[in-house]
Amino acid sequence: MRPLYVLAIIAAGVGCGRKGPPLAPFVRVPALVTAVTPQRIGNDVYLTFKVPETNADGQQPADIGAVEIYAVTSAKPPATDEQRDVATLIATLPVRPILPVPPVPANGSPPPPLPLPPGVDRGTTVAVKETLTPETRVAVELPVEKPVNAATPEEPREPFGPLVAPAPTELPRRHYFVIAKSPRGRDSAPSTPVSVPLEGGSSAPGAPSITNTATELTISWTPPADARTATFLLPPSMKPPVGAGTSPSNTTPKLLAPLTAKSLGFNSEATTYHVYDVTPLPTPVADDPYAIKVPPALTAAPIAGAEFVLKGVTFGTERCFEVRPVDVVSGASVIGPASPRTCITPKDTFAPAAPRSLAAIAGAGVINLIWDANGEADLAGYVVLRGEAPGDTLQPVTPEPVTVTSYRDESVRAGTRYVYAVVAVDRAGNRSPQSNRAEETARQ
Repeated sequence: MRPLYVLAIIAAGVGCGRKGPPLAPFVRVPALVTAVTPQRIGNDVYLTFKVPETNADGQQPADIGAVEIYAVTSAKPPATDEQRDVATLIATLPVRPILPVPPVPANGSPPPPLPLPPGVDRGTTVAVKETLTPETRVAVELPVEKPVNAATPEEPREPFGPLVAPAPTELPRRHYFVIAKSPRGRDSAPSTPVSVPLEGGSSAPGAPSITNTATELTISWTPPADARTATFLLPPSMKPPVGAGTSPSNTTPKLLAPLTAKSLGFNSEATTYHVYDVTPLPTPVADDPYAIKVPPALTAAPIAGAEFVLKGVTFGTERCFEVRPVDVVSGASVIGPASPRTCITPKDTFAPAAPRSLAAIAGAGVINLIWDANGEADLAGYVVLRGEAPGDTLQPVTPEPVTVTSYRDESVRAGTRYVYAVVAVDRAGNRSPQSNRAEETARQ
């Protein structure tokens, strides 16, 4: 009996080591693209997002070969695979492979840089631009969503319901979503669709007018005729009580702060404005189809007025600006068409401040002068003026501006009383008013 028992154990061990069918290889899928940010500037729509750097399971680096951007114009954003199938592929961004680290040359010099293939890198924030055309504005019908459980009968409806106003008409929008693809063609889940309205806002403002001081540029413009306002009048029934800044005979409604204004088809607020620096680059940069950037505004947020003050002036250097209206259309900000471009080359016509605290001290055969320093950044120096008392006419005694705040006048005659003043000069040749006058008599 004992040998049979051992034989049974051996047979069982052989059965446990038997190979089964081969398992399918595990294929990684890129992570979902999140935080897609749309911005419409005129007829251009910019979509900004970050390229995934991980896989859907959290592993790094992301097994990703490209990012695809889709768009569809419809009344509602696509919510199912069937609805997304009607979208159009508008852009594909290839994602560069991870290049191997080149070996260090034997002489110890840095390895030569490897040429980068076209595309974008993992973890990079990128932008894609689509220009709206008449074709992209045509809405399509999305497939009807299938009910979750078709076998569930619908609940009976009341034959009559309350009388309510019809729901507002939903205007079509342009909807966008992004899909990351692995090199083997495996797709990530689509990003949450983002939408931009297709209606227009205000027209372009008038060409900006630009003036400058020594330290600031002031850019002003004329709002377009169709710029939106959002003020309203308080009805008489809601006037403040007597004694709160009004009189019993005052029946004029009080003007309140801006509120949201409404128009047919969309909601809107008062038009605001962005200012852009559109100065041409001194050296044009070659266009990179994978390095699109959203045009940055000088205004951190849209401004409500029609004037913008820009700190800092570089004299002799041309700068160009344009202004765009910003309207809230159907709850989304739409940056409208640009104003005509205006350029300015600021000129330095601003004199320095007059030097202060000029004092004269007489010595044997000399008169010493001293004064406080000016603080202008473009100061070239000081010119010392002198004349005999009573000092009706002062003439320069320094052929060139001096850069120090003192002067030793050794060309004086003993017993003669002299009157002095100092003017500051900047690098553009602008001269300040005269300083205070100082008088002194030269000694023997």
